[in-house]
Amino acid sequence: MPLMSEFSVDEVIITTMARQLKGEVLVSSVTAFGSLAAHLAKRLYAPDLAVLSTPESGMDVTPMPTLTLGQFLTDVQQGIPLTMEDIFDAIFTDHFRIWINPSQIDQYGNTNITCIGDWSRPKVALVGARGIPEDTSHLSETFYYILNHSPRSVVQHVDFRSGAGNGESRQHLGPHGAPTTLVTDLGVFDFRGPQGQMTIKSLHPGVSLEEVQERTGFPIGGGEGDILSTPPPTADDIRLIREADPLEVRKLELMSGPMAAEKFVNIYERERQTLHATYPRVGKLGRG
Repeated sequence: MPLMSEFSVDEVIITTMARQLKGEVLVSSVTAFGSLAAHLAKRLYAPDLAVLSTPESGMDVTPMPTLTLGQFLTDVQQGIPLTMEDIFDAIFTDHFRIWINPSQIDQYGNTNITCIGDWSRPKVALVGARGIPEDTSHLSETFYYILNHSPRSVVQHVDFRSGAGNGESRQHLGPHGAPTTLVTDLGVFDFRGPQGQMTIKSLHPGVSLEEVQERTGFPIGGGEGDILSTPPPTADDIRLIREADPLEVRKLELMSGPMAAEKFVNIYERERQTLHATYPRVGKLGRG
């Protein structure tokens, strides 16, 4: 995806995610992109948000991108502690928002984070449905993001339905939990087509309709007439993202294989050096 030199695709995605958040709700930030979007929203767009960082940090601390599911070694913040009961109470009363990063999403917004391939003999076993069934049956706004928009991730039918979308999935659930927004590296999509199908809301700078159709696993609507361009990040957006994530943990979500492994090691070592900058190096047994 071609982008102007002053910002990158991750900054477009994070800024777009941040601008969707609003209101007095608890926002969970379990990925680097989700953390940075929550941080940016709290600072610039939605000051009434209550942000849940890592479970160890609690609520109402500055969200920080994390390595895997743990905190940065340098993140020693402590906020308001929350139990899982508190979090599920927020979900069931529609006071919870989360950006979910599914492995697959289909034309009706059904999502899959359980397995690739047939359930009985999967090609790849994923993390499992986790809290998505609750989110997709109780929340009035359900947000998704995908960093590699392709026919393998934006599909006609998901291999396993971890979270309910529109169409047949929505018939017995009612409107709460229906998919609201999908942000990808190509654009922003909603679910306002016939029977709640996915449609184009805007395309990121430099992205064409032909590219979106080529990289989508089904014919996608919303391309009639003039297509809106996604508003780019401002100078303040970019500054806050880069200040919050100086080690560029967010870039890991865009990588895979040896490149991701090398980036991970580099980030971990830089963080270790930051943490131990004031301590002398010692030998294996703790002696100088």
